[in-house]
Amino acid sequence: MKLLLLILSLLISCSAFGQLTETQSYWKSIRDKDVKELGMAKLDTAEYQKAYRIWRDYQVVELVQYNDSTYDGQIVNFATKHFGSKRKPKSELLVHKIKIPGQKVLSLMDTLKAFNIETLPDSEEIQNYPQGLDGTTYVFEIGKNEVYRLYSYWEPESERYQDGSLPEIISVRKILESLDKEFTLNKFFAGFLGRLPKGEYSYGGIYMIKN
Repeated sequence: MKLLLLILSLLISCSAFGQLTETQSYWKSIRDKDVKELGMAKLDTAEYQKAYRIWRDYQVVELVQYNDSTYDGQIVNFATKHFGSKRKPKSELLVHKIKIPGQKVLSLMDTLKAFNIETLPDSEEIQNYPQGLDGTTYVFEIGKNEVYRLYSYWEPESERYQDGSLPEIISVRKILESLDKEFTLNKFFAGFLGRLPKGEYSYGGIYMIKN
């Protein structure tokens, strides 16, 4: 019986991964690496009743429902410190975590669900959606009742690149606005950077020397 359950679990896992596009697989590999380095659980294997993660290259907001009455969440800021010599460069990931109270997590999860966070398509599925190399790509991970989804949106807040009348863009913007209204995420990250000691750092494609 245990062997049968293991085989079924592997088949389900393979099926789920087989549904990922090349771009989704690329983002999943990056986010899985971040998850490991940040000491977080992978949402495709975590035993949560429901969980949302909203990523950008140097910050993630995590909202988790463990059961009908237990909620938890966190904002994680991270940057890489570079040191050592040119011949022997070294690096270290610096992490700052801010806890989100359970009641606020519950409220936010209800709000984001109302803005379709669980059902939004990947941007690749939207006709003529622009994709770029520079700028900010938001990656959304959803884990619910053992079903895992990952999708991404490049520069969804940009008035230059995006059609603000698209229902999907409206939903993504409302999701991001809700988070920023609650936490002022850029301010949180700026505060994290401000507290770093002198040195050389990188985050989200940016290299910074702090004197």
